[in-house]
Formats: sequence, C-alpha cells, structure tokens
Amino acid sequence: KAYKNDELGRMAKLKNAKLAYYTGQFEWAQAQLNVLKSATSQFIANDALYLAMLISDNSVFDTTYTALGMFARADLLIYRNKQDSALVVLDSIDTQFPGHSLADDILYKRAQIAMARREYEIVEDYLHEIWQGFTFDLLADDAVYELGLLNEEKLGKPETAMEYYQEILLNYPGSLYTIDARKRYRTLRGDLLN
Repeated sequence: KAYKNDELGRMAKLKNAKLAYYTGQFEWAQAQLNVLKSATSQFIANDALYLAMLISDNSVFDTTYTALGMFARADLLIYRNKQDSALVVLDSIDTQFPGHSLADDILYKRAQIAMARREYEIVEDYLHEIWQGFTFDLLADDAVYELGLLNEEKLGKPETAMEYYQEILLNYPGSLYTIDARKRYRTLRGDLLN
C-alpha cells in the first residue's frame, strides 16, 4: 500500500488479482485487472490484459463461472508445478463442457505443460490445432508465433520457422509479435540487420 502508484505496488495488485482469479473471485479480479491494463510496465499491462480478456470472454455464456473456475484451478495447479493434476482438471472441463469457449485456452495450457516436459512434437500439435481451429481467436497469433519459436529454437527447422513468422506478418499484422517475427524472419533469411 505504501507503493500503490509505483511499479512494486502495481505488481502487488496484479498478484492480488491473480489470487482472486485462482480462488474464483472473477468479478473482483476483473475490476482490479481493468485498472492494471493501463500500467506503465508492458509486462504488467500485458498480463493484466490477458487475464482480463480470459475472464470476460469466457464468462459471457457461463454466468455461474463453473468451467472458468475449473480452468482457474488447473491454472493454479500448473503454477504450482502439479502438471498431472492440471491435465486431469483440463480433461474434466472438456468432458463436462464440450465446445466451451475455453477450448483454445485448454489447448494452450496443455501446450505449456508439454513444453515444460520438453515434449516438443506434442507442443507443436497443440499449437497447430489452436492455429487451425481457432484462427480468429485471441490465442491464434500466439500459437503461430510460438510455432515459429519452437521450430527455430527446439526442432531445428529454420525454414518452417520462417513460414510461421511470415504467417504472422501476412495474416496477423496487428499482433504484438509482428516486430519480433519480422526480425526473426529477416535473420533466418540471412538479411544483415543493424
């Protein structure tokens, strides 16, 4: 509270909002995150924006927050490095709420778990499924960019990485990843960058 207008105070607010999200207090978390979206730190603003969008997008048709509550519980388990338990919860959401708006988020969390386990082919499958199945959703450009990184840094396929970076440039020009994708594409192509 002594640093509420400082970076440390904003970080504390973000952690409080995440705690509220993890415990199912979505409306309170949403209010806190809406304030933080205008934070001066890009890290804090991006995290707040992502979490605020996750809550608002997935609570439209689920006013009881049941599926979102389960997803938040899985997210907390991932944070606590209890990946097997998180996968069980994610599977439960798919079973109990087929076709829910969280489907792409569930795939993304599964990809994160597979990445932590260094199961790169599985990561690639999940990200590709997000890109192809949820083309116009919020995580589509994230999936394409991460497919580029995965192919460039983990799978050793620079030509494939270039294709994914080019996909960002051509089909997701408003993405946060456009500038980095352009730099990576040009580097892989062999351009001399300043």
